Amino acid sequence: MTMEQSFLIEGGNSLHGSVRCSGAKNSILPLVAAAIAVRDVVSFQNVPDISDLQSLLTLIQAMGVKLVSFSNGELVLDTRGPIETRVENTNGYSLRGTQTLVGALLGREHRAMLPSLGGCSIGARPIDLHIKGLRAMGTQFEWKDGYLVGQAKALKACDVYLDFPSVGATENLLLAAALAEGTTRVFNAAQEPEVYDLISFLNKAGARIVPVFPFGFRIEGVAQLHGASHRIIGDRIEASTLMIATAITQGEATITGIDARHIWSIVAKLRETGAVVEVKGDDAVVVKGIPGYRSTDIRTLTFPGYPTDAQPQMTTYLTLAHGNSVVVESIFENRFGAILELERMGARIKVAEETAIIEGVESLNSATVQAKDLRGGAALVLAGLAAHGTTTVKSIHHIDRGYEALDGKLSQLGAHVTRVNQPEV
Repeated sequence: MTMEQSFLIEGGNSLHGSVRCSGAKNSILPLVAAAIAVRDVVSFQNVPDISDLQSLLTLIQAMGVKLVSFSNGELVLDTRGPIETRVENTNGYSLRGTQTLVGALLGREHRAMLPSLGGCSIGARPIDLHIKGLRAMGTQFEWKDGYLVGQAKALKACDVYLDFPSVGATENLLLAAALAEGTTRVFNAAQEPEVYDLISFLNKAGARIVPVFPFGFRIEGVAQLHGASHRIIGDRIEASTLMIATAITQGEATITGIDARHIWSIVAKLRETGAVVEVKGDDAVVVKGIPGYRSTDIRTLTFPGYPTDAQPQMTTYLTLAHGNSVVVESIFENRFGAILELERMGARIKVAEETAIIEGVESLNSATVQAKDLRGGAALVLAGLAAHGTTTVKSIHHIDRGYEALDGKLSQLGAHVTRVNQPEV
């Protein structure tokens, strides 16, 4: 009999206290890829122990990277030895974080072979933008036996305009251009904090990358990068999840380890509903939920707009707001995957293409629900916290992909969340 892990959540307990969020999932994955481009010993601090990272570490070790150590939030990698340019997905896992290996391998070895990319089932993640920019730098691409094969005699600097400010495409271009000949300029580039975190590390390793107004970067290629140490930023999506969890349970909690500049859209939207949010110093926010909070509208956008990764959590929060709310998902077309499960708990939501119209209800009821993706799974946990009775959230391996001990952090704030093994149905 196959077993799977689930969360049992006893609803109705307000969150109180203080908790520190982990380092950013969306920073550490491209940073690990960047370590390959460095060709030296690198160390990262504030690293989250999440399953996506463990999968990526397994993959790069098979490529020849030496895992020196990973303990107490510090990861040390040695990439001085030979590196295999063919990435093998022998474990069969789906991992979007592999995409930045393309730029890192092209920068280092001028060759990369990757299988089809993965991640959550939340919509298309076309790699066309990555290919377009790297091709302009002299890379030839072809699909061969299920692999994307890219190779270049030499990477040449150029000007690249991205049709959409894709985070992954921006990161791939930064990694490749850092080791290209000449000066590359990328326009309409992603401005997410995780992109700047990658740039911070690369510059410490000897790269020469500066912002170009507006929404661009100038990268002066260097012959070689060197080892560096870097502390990654706090995870703004985990912080947002904990903030919304506090508000939906009408609690009062302090979330530390996060730069408030990275979560202003969350702060603004919670305040619009009547929740009290106070920024404390450089790395903390205090959230106080209220009964009878108001509805509001959100539209997901690239940074600094409202993040798509925090949309399912806010959608859950708005199911209990007074009045009707409208949520427009403009980034991923399948990001309403948790709504059917929320409706089973008593939510009233109508979906038409990229728009969800939410009619607030007085309460949610407990149920057995299934996480279908990372952020949708987190949203169901929040629903369980606010519901009457005990909710079971199944398939929590999706949640473990991007949250380090979410159950432990919520329990630290007074939630009753238990991780259990149950037969897989």
